[in-house]
Amino acid sequence: MSDHYRNAEDFVCDESFQRYCLGTDQSAIDYWENWIMEHPGASGEIAEARKMFSMLNGNQGNLREQARELKDGMERAMLLKEEFGQREAAIRRPRRVLYAGIAASLLAAAAFFTWNNYRGQTPQPPVAATVQSGSEPRKTLMLADGSVLTMRHNSTISLSEGFSKTNRVLTLSGEAFFDVKADPSHPFIVHTKDASIEVLGTVFNVSAYPENSYTETALFRGRVEVTSKEDPSRKTVLLPSQKLVIQSGGKKDTSFSIRPLAVDPVDHKAKEIAWVRSRLKIQDETLEQIAGRLQKWYGIPIIITDEEVKKYSYSGTFESETVIKALEALQLSYPFNFEVEQTRIVISK
Repeated sequence: MSDHYRNAEDFVCDESFQRYCLGTDQSAIDYWENWIMEHPGASGEIAEARKMFSMLNGNQGNLREQARELKDGMERAMLLKEEFGQREAAIRRPRRVLYAGIAASLLAAAAFFTWNNYRGQTPQPPVAATVQSGSEPRKTLMLADGSVLTMRHNSTISLSEGFSKTNRVLTLSGEAFFDVKADPSHPFIVHTKDASIEVLGTVFNVSAYPENSYTETALFRGRVEVTSKEDPSRKTVLLPSQKLVIQSGGKKDTSFSIRPLAVDPVDHKAKEIAWVRSRLKIQDETLEQIAGRLQKWYGIPIIITDEEVKKYSYSGTFESETVIKALEALQLSYPFNFEVEQTRIVISK
């Protein structure tokens, strides 16, 4: 296709142009900066293409297919103009004004497509890694930033590109318990189907299964701010021992409800995390045996490399919400070291 006839949608579908917009390929950046200088008449289409790419880049799926949807949306918008007798008036406008109208239609079509795509699936930032718990009762992940999360069955976590380096953004479908390491310069953000949850360093639980019409955020320590996906102007700050329930039903019908955490009358612990809390009653058990129980409960392999450490003996009752807290409690009796990796824990002397 001749460069003279390329439009914004064509640029968006060009992989080299996508790398230029992302800023990840210096050769692509150099090429497009030179191309733009040599084709000043295309500056409007380039600017529009960058806007479109920015809007589409946060959605799942193929950009080329999304751009085609965008074109269809634009055509539908132009047909609507025809029905209201606006087409001839638009044609009689000067080209600059006409282009501005087309640009507005493009953005409206992009918004229309993004909304429909959102209704079918959760928007996400570009994904670097995805982890699923499957049918396991629990699956624990050690994130690169030092945070720990435990996923419940049939849950999925998607880490954004640059997680722990340039951002701490992830997307959750299902339920997970988070123990977030404090880092004020990099807020920890969890996207769900109904909300975005932003924290600095805290302990909380999120239940956001796609088949449910609600999302629950239960806070145990620290502070979180929850923003509605339906209406970003709606923000709620939770305090410890509070739970926010978002009942989705469209922008006007979505309800926010802050409630106290449900407390079990017997052990006085919050019911919202009964699924992840481990209570170990131990009587003369070795660390190797205990590690096996922790591994089974939290869903993460625990390797002991020293034979002497394997034989350390314990008695008592240990209660914890994460495998890290459990190991730290055991360390109080016998000095051992453990190294946390993303998918396993290695214990040594």
